[in-house]
Amino acid sequence: MTVDCISPGGFDKGELSETFVKAYSDATPLGHMGRLNADLKGAVVFLASDASDYITGQNLVVDGGFTACR
Repeated sequence: MTVDCISPGGFDKGELSETFVKAYSDATPLGHMGRLNADLKGAVVFLASDASDYITGQNLVVDGGFTACR
């Protein structure tokens, strides 16, 4: 049995101010906030697939590089 988790970064569902979204996006190496229908899919599919069978106890950060620059 494996146990892993995904820690998403900032995702805008439409309720954040334009000022905040711009500031966050400017501070993120990939230049945008997470997109709800696109940016978590790869991580979820990977951890659910056989490709991650020998991975356990990991926290996969999906934040466009935001924490890497902090």
